[in-house]
Amino acid sequence: MRPLNVKLQSLALQSLAIAAAIAFVPRVAHSATGSDTVTQQLGVAAEAGPRVLLDSLASILAADPSLAATPEAAATLARAAASPVPDFVGANLPVYLEISSMITAAAPPAQRDAVHQAVSRELTRFVATDVRIMPPLQPETIGNAPRQAPEVGGPGFKVGSFTVYPEVQAGLFYDNNIYDTRTGKVADKVGSISPRIALKSNWDRNALYAEAGTDLTGYLTKGSENTVDWHALVEGRIDVDRNTRVLLGASTLMEHEDRASPDAVEGLTPTPYWEQNGYAGVVHRFGDFSVRAGGAVERITFGNVEATHGSINNHDRDRNRYTFGVSVRDDAQPGFRPFVEFLEDLRRYDHSPDDFGYRRNSDGYRASIGALFRISPALSGEASVGVMARNYTDPRFKTITTPAADANIRWQAADNTAAVVFLDRSIEETTLSGSSAYIYTVTGGRVEQTLSPDLTGFVRAAFAHSEFQQSSRWDNEADMSVGVRYYLTSLFYIGADYRYTQRVSGDSTVNFSRHQAYLMLGTAF
Repeated sequence: MRPLNVKLQSLALQSLAIAAAIAFVPRVAHSATGSDTVTQQLGVAAEAGPRVLLDSLASILAADPSLAATPEAAATLARAAASPVPDFVGANLPVYLEISSMITAAAPPAQRDAVHQAVSRELTRFVATDVRIMPPLQPETIGNAPRQAPEVGGPGFKVGSFTVYPEVQAGLFYDNNIYDTRTGKVADKVGSISPRIALKSNWDRNALYAEAGTDLTGYLTKGSENTVDWHALVEGRIDVDRNTRVLLGASTLMEHEDRASPDAVEGLTPTPYWEQNGYAGVVHRFGDFSVRAGGAVERITFGNVEATHGSINNHDRDRNRYTFGVSVRDDAQPGFRPFVEFLEDLRRYDHSPDDFGYRRNSDGYRASIGALFRISPALSGEASVGVMARNYTDPRFKTITTPAADANIRWQAADNTAAVVFLDRSIEETTLSGSSAYIYTVTGGRVEQTLSPDLTGFVRAAFAHSEFQQSSRWDNEADMSVGVRYYLTSLFYIGADYRYTQRVSGDSTVNFSRHQAYLMLGTAF
C-alpha cells in the first residue's frame, strides 16, 4: 500500500534537491542476459540523458521488433534499458514508466498483455531497488508502515502531449504497539486508502512530471491517531543541448510526525507539520568532465498539539534550510568515474532561542571524494567518503566534525533476483535539551525475487545508529520486513507482509519493539 505518511517521499525530494547540486549523469548500462550490443548502445545513449536513452530504445525497437515479441525477450530489453536509470539527474520514475510504455506498444497485439506484465514486473523490481525512489530509512519513519515501491502498472491515459497515471492502494494492518512504548503497549487494527495521480510529458525535448496524492488512515479504536496527509510535486528538465541540462522542481506536503521519532512530543494526537521544497541546478559536460551545480530551499513548520497538561508549543522548531553545492566528475573511463563534491548547508530557525533557551541556527558543509563504478555487468554502484561539519550559534554547542560516507550498490544476481545495499551518514536536527544534533548512520538492503510470473517476494532490513551530541543518549534501531505481492491481473495486485521494528537506547525509557502485519490491495492503470 501507499505509505501511511509521505515523510520518505519528502526525504526523496530532499535528496533530489541536493542531486541538483551533486547528482550524477548515468554510467554504462548493463544486462545480465541481454545482447551486449544493445546493452552497450543503451548505455552510451544514457550518458546524454533520459531523452536520448528513450530515443535510442525507440530506434532499437524499430530496427528489431523481435526484441519485444515475447515476454522473455521484452523483459531482457527492459532490464538493459532500466540499468542506467538510477543515476539520472532528476526524477527516475517517469523514465521507468516510459520504458514500459514503449516496449509494450512494440509488442505484437496477441502478446501485448503478456509482454506488458513481464516488463512491468521487471521494472517494478528496478524501482524497488532504486535508492533515489526508495531512500534509506530515517528515524522519523521507523515506526510507520513500510514504504511500498511505486507500481509500474498500466500504460496510463494519453491526454494531449501528456500521459496520466492513476493509482490507488488500500490496506488493513494490525499493529501491536501503536505508540511505540516500552511498556503498556496498545494494539489496534488500522485501515488506509491512498489514491495518487501522476502526469508525465511526452515531449521530444525537455520533460515535466507532476504528482499529487493523499494518505487517509483510520484506527479502529484509537481514533485520535487518525491522520489525513497529502503531497504534491512538480519536476522539470530543460534539455538545452546534448551537453547541458537544467533541473527545476518544487513540492509541498502536510504530514504527521511518527510516534517513534526522537523529537516526537507526548501529544494526545500526532504532531502535524508542513514542508515546502524548491530546487534548481544545471549539469554540463566539458569533454570527459561533468560539472553539476545548484541549490535548494526547504521550509518546515510544525503544528501545536494538546497534551494532558495543556498545549505543546512546536513553533520553536520551525526552520528554513538552504543548500548549495558543486560536483566535478571524470567520465573518461566508464567502469570507474571518480568525482569530488562540496555541499554548503545553512539552517535557520524562526525562533532563537527555542523554548529551552538554545540557539539552534547553524552552518555546515560536506566535502567528499568518491566514484561511480561497474565491477561486472551485473554489479555496479557508487560510493563516497569525506568529512562533514556543523557550527552552531549557541556557544554551548560544540562544533561537530565527523566522517561522511554514503554508498549504494545494485546487484542483478539473476534474471529474477535484484538486490541493493546502502549506507548513509548525516547530521540531523534534534530538540533534545542540551544536545545540538545527532549523527545518524543507517545501513541496510532490499532483495526483490520473482517467485513466479504472478508472484514477487521481498526481504528488507535496515539498521541505524543515532549518536546524540553532548548527551549520554544513543539509539540503535532495527527495521526488518518480509512480504509477497501477487498479481491478479496486469493492473490489480494483492500483497501481504510482516514487519518488526526495535529501538534500544542509552535512555531506556524510549526503548520499544513493534510487530505489524499487513494485507493490501492495489491497482495502477
